[in-house]
Amino acid sequence: MKRWILLLAALLLLNGCGNSASPTEPEPINEPTPPPTAQDVVQWLTDPSHFLFYVNHWPNGHIITTERTEEGLTLTVWAEDDLSAPVQTILMEDCEDFDQMVSVRGDAYEPNSEALVTVQDFNFDGQDDFGFCYSRGMQPQFFHVWLWDEATGQYQAEPAFDELPSPYVDWVDEKIECYIRGGAAGAQGDHSFYQWIDGVLTEVRHIKLDFEDWEDMNSHYVSVTDRINGEMQEVFRYEGNDWFDIADRWSSLGYTGE
Repeated sequence: MKRWILLLAALLLLNGCGNSASPTEPEPINEPTPPPTAQDVVQWLTDPSHFLFYVNHWPNGHIITTERTEEGLTLTVWAEDDLSAPVQTILMEDCEDFDQMVSVRGDAYEPNSEALVTVQDFNFDGQDDFGFCYSRGMQPQFFHVWLWDEATGQYQAEPAFDELPSPYVDWVDEKIECYIRGGAAGAQGDHSFYQWIDGVLTEVRHIKLDFEDWEDMNSHYVSVTDRINGEMQEVFRYEGNDWFDIADRWSSLGYTGE
């Protein structure tokens, strides 16, 4: 926090004289909007009515600000140590519920709201990536995910995540775990597990919990399917009351049954 305060103070001193138009001054007609200045960024960072989040990168972190436009939601990526010009601008056209999804404290958006943003290393390259929620109900949430590309120095959209429910990074198995609850107490639902295979995010295991007959509480089962020779095949099926422990064991990709 102290580092942020010093950074903002230095920028305010450097840009204190201002080189942008006064808020009361009419904007030029039919002229392109000038790119944001460092002073504009400082205003974003100090204005509690704006939403921003932070991605911890080595050696330089990124601050990402958001702004609603006629086209959608604009995400602007800034290098923490250089706010003179944005690193990248990303347009999200399908985030219509943005104002309803952010967490609000008083009149201010709450930074790094878990309801809206997830910052994780989705491809296990040692650099954080981020996902921005575009759809959610009671559960699950769906995110557009951007992966950091060291070669281009920008974030690249990865559409493979678009339809994955609530993706979570697990470093133990280097897998992406997704879950859709199908009923109360977790007795019904689908656990999906993905890994990167030859650069493609691929489902390698699926655990389904359900009832053969919803009116018969004794018909509960757990079905585990694994990717074998390029196809998903059932490798284990269990019927009984120990479904929680069974599902928990198979959640580890190293587990293949007793």
